[in-house]
Amino acid sequence: MNISSDFCSTQAEHFRRWTATLLLWSWLSALLYGSSIGALAKSIVHDENGDTLYRRGVSFTDQVSFDNYSLSLRSQRFFLHSGEFHTFRLPVPSLWPDILPKVKASGLNAVSVYVHMVVDFDGFRALKPLYEAALDAGIWIVLRPGYINAETSAGGIAHWATSEEAWMDYILGIIEETGLYQITEGGPVIDNEFTQSVGGEYFAELEEVYRNSSIVLPLTYNDPGQGRNFINGTGAVDLYGLDFYPQGFDCSHPLDWNRVTLNYHQYHEAVNPSQPWYFPEFQGGSFDAWGPTAPGYAPCAVRTGPDFMSVFYLQLWASNAKLLSYYMIYGGTSWGAIPFHGVIIDDLFKSNRD
Repeated sequence: MNISSDFCSTQAEHFRRWTATLLLWSWLSALLYGSSIGALAKSIVHDENGDTLYRRGVSFTDQVSFDNYSLSLRSQRFFLHSGEFHTFRLPVPSLWPDILPKVKASGLNAVSVYVHMVVDFDGFRALKPLYEAALDAGIWIVLRPGYINAETSAGGIAHWATSEEAWMDYILGIIEETGLYQITEGGPVIDNEFTQSVGGEYFAELEEVYRNSSIVLPLTYNDPGQGRNFINGTGAVDLYGLDFYPQGFDCSHPLDWNRVTLNYHQYHEAVNPSQPWYFPEFQGGSFDAWGPTAPGYAPCAVRTGPDFMSVFYLQLWASNAKLLSYYMIYGGTSWGAIPFHGVIIDDLFKSNRD
């Protein structure tokens, strides 16, 4: 059979974009660190004041769906197994295609990506090179614009934003960068996460901007604790998630473990049983604090190392988690004025100068 090279190229590009990246469009990031889809009914229940009580499977595209069992992409059930990667901590876009295949080779199928606040999406601030790298690697992305926390100064919000009403340019810039890379366009984005902040009115205003844009994916939220936030009421999201850091961030005694949490499944059944159980951030490491008694990062690697993983991660699976992201999978460098005042950077340039 003689098939033209143009046809083969077209089919290869189609396959590349099909297998590409699941960009879980995550507009709601956690306080600590930062659609459904055609198969589900569009139902919104309001109280007597007109506030949203419950949003069940708000549909904007049939490419992404979820039920109480799992997320589905194009009618195929999907277990999200992700790790956190911050492009602003590796500000060289040509290196991103090196990171993503290694994440995939480690057994994960997605990366979660915080987006630092900017209004100019060029150079290392651009998102499109990330999407293209993810398409080539065949890995999905969870996109998480700010507020991000992420151990950054002001939680990733530009310092001048405290006196300037410039947040709209940031959000619209992300929408412009991402619109054509949603799964509906053959790209990597399937979900959008919000930021924990001042309250429901804040969320509702952000939701209005997103829903009046080209973004057609479900909105998610990660709760920094078992607080039952934004499941119902003003600013309620499509998919609720829980963050958990069971070992905390004191690495002084790396062999002393905290108790394993045993009520994940019960909590899920109590707060959002009609949705798949989502952990947008689960501890995958720790940071070291300032001060003469700071132990350094080596003990942190022990405290959250393989033994920790084999116990705490298996407990998540036993608790019926179906969307899971580890914070973090790639660290990078907190350069310039990026880091917040509570962490230090390890000495990565140790050498014998004698």
